[in-house]
Amino acid sequence: MSGTGSGSADGRWLAGIAASPGIAIGRAHVIDRRRVKTPRRRIEDFEIPDELERFEAALALSDEQLERVKRKLREREGEDHFQIIEAHQLILHDEHLVEPTRRRIREERANAEWALRRTVEEIKSVFDAIEEDYFRERRSDIDFVGDRILRNLLGEQVDAIGTPAAGAVVIAHDLSPADTAHLHRASCAAFVTDAGGKTSHSAILARAFEIPAVVGVERATEKIANGAMVIVDGMRGQVLIAPTQEELEDYRGRSRRHSAFVGELLGNRDLPAETTDGARVHIFANVEIAEEIPSAMDHGAEGIGLYRTEFLFLERADLPREEEHFMHARGVLRRVTPFPVTFRTFDLGGDKVVAFAGAGKEANPALGLRSIRLCLKERGLFKTQLRGLLRASAHGRARIMFPMISGVTELREAKGVVEEAKDELRKEGLPFDESIPVGIMVEMPSAAMTADLLARECDFLSIGTNDLIQYSLAIDRGNEHVDYLYHPLHPAILRTVRYVVDAGHAAGVRVGMCGEMAGEPMFALVLCGLGLDELSMNSTSIPVVKSVIRASGLAEARKLAQDALALATVEEVERCVHEAMAQRFSEDLLRAAGEVSGSKTTG
Repeated sequence: MSGTGSGSADGRWLAGIAASPGIAIGRAHVIDRRRVKTPRRRIEDFEIPDELERFEAALALSDEQLERVKRKLREREGEDHFQIIEAHQLILHDEHLVEPTRRRIREERANAEWALRRTVEEIKSVFDAIEEDYFRERRSDIDFVGDRILRNLLGEQVDAIGTPAAGAVVIAHDLSPADTAHLHRASCAAFVTDAGGKTSHSAILARAFEIPAVVGVERATEKIANGAMVIVDGMRGQVLIAPTQEELEDYRGRSRRHSAFVGELLGNRDLPAETTDGARVHIFANVEIAEEIPSAMDHGAEGIGLYRTEFLFLERADLPREEEHFMHARGVLRRVTPFPVTFRTFDLGGDKVVAFAGAGKEANPALGLRSIRLCLKERGLFKTQLRGLLRASAHGRARIMFPMISGVTELREAKGVVEEAKDELRKEGLPFDESIPVGIMVEMPSAAMTADLLARECDFLSIGTNDLIQYSLAIDRGNEHVDYLYHPLHPAILRTVRYVVDAGHAAGVRVGMCGEMAGEPMFALVLCGLGLDELSMNSTSIPVVKSVIRASGLAEARKLAQDALALATVEEVERCVHEAMAQRFSEDLLRAAGEVSGSKTTG
């Protein structure tokens, strides 16, 4: 059972989104943080200076509070997990939050509380229009910051969530990054929230802290009583209220087996992903934000195969400066050294550009002004990022990767901007890696069909299967009416992957895969047989995929790939791959592997 908001007939089972793997059993600690009521009154002219002063004081106090949280987090966790708190501080000082609030106080004669609330709602409405989950969920961060300022204006307690007993299961409507860090220090067993998604900051931190979490559980705070015994299954996205003794014993056994299996898998973290006959596949991690890096390295990543740089553009209406790009990329490289980091240039545009550039909403953003198209249209913006990334390359093994390249013309244009940035840095005497590898994501059919031409003009190819499948099969992967057609093992997809790999190797460049397909344990053997040099995936999939590769031979992987490529239908290919995996690995192992990695296709 999975999905948001549904449950069992007797009401004891609640379903949500599996946000952080693991099983936890404990007493519920329900956080009742009711929305603060916002007073509204019209102020007189002589009150305007006082209201502005109250607002400035609340901003300053909020900043001090976040700084204290960040300091405590740094002291306990080191340098790896406090940047999300810094994101809230950026919101706090963003001119698109501060200036409209001041204007409403001055021009509309609104009290500070009401002026702030109006501004927050206005900003949130912009994020609501964004289709991408990761971007849309940033509206909760606006909410958290606005709530903090508002409570400080009203003189209410801000971080008053209390400290639950060690081992408690926290039930809340939502959790801010500060809440999550505080509860982690209190040794909570798990998190369950009414709101949020897999890319919300609370979910990201839960994974970083390795705390089981289920989010998006509709009305969990109403359905779960304080002190109730609950079971949280962070792999399946399930919460069980008031379990029977038999259910408790069952889940305690599952928890022990899960912990033992994860421990066994993590035993290979320092071993190479090498087949029994000596073929090596490099295993990298896909990373959204720097806070995920420790988990990636702990799970055995040999570097970062896809670092999404969009984070720097979030929760702000201004644009990041070159120094921000440089400092952020340098910090990432230093954390990952001596391993490489592949920085994808910003994949924004269409519906995602609205939040920071004020562009109009497009009718079909997936096919609109986005990614490299936006970069080449806004060259100043593009070059600012490239200069920062190039400067950072002097501090580690950096690679630059362009998204959504459709053909050689776009690749040459993008490389031209890189060369312009290099020339400027040379003239300014700023160091950078002169031989920094530059590659592309192959995620459009046009790029796949011209992979032989593209491979001659770049240093590596990385297949982005999420969009490649969507564009090749002409389906919207976010549309529930057609998502049943989304098949990574479709014969067209396998043939496309094989063609791209062969084209890349013929040109002497490495070919990797960084889409979700790369992290599916059930697909590991066939992908190895197709000849991919690198696989980049979410952190929890790394030890599972590595174990599959280390237990297999390249010869059998190649035979499986050949057999699959000869089949005509999705059903035939899936049956072939599943049967081949079942012959090599037990059903229990595959099911457990799927749960650990969050796979939807195993078991």
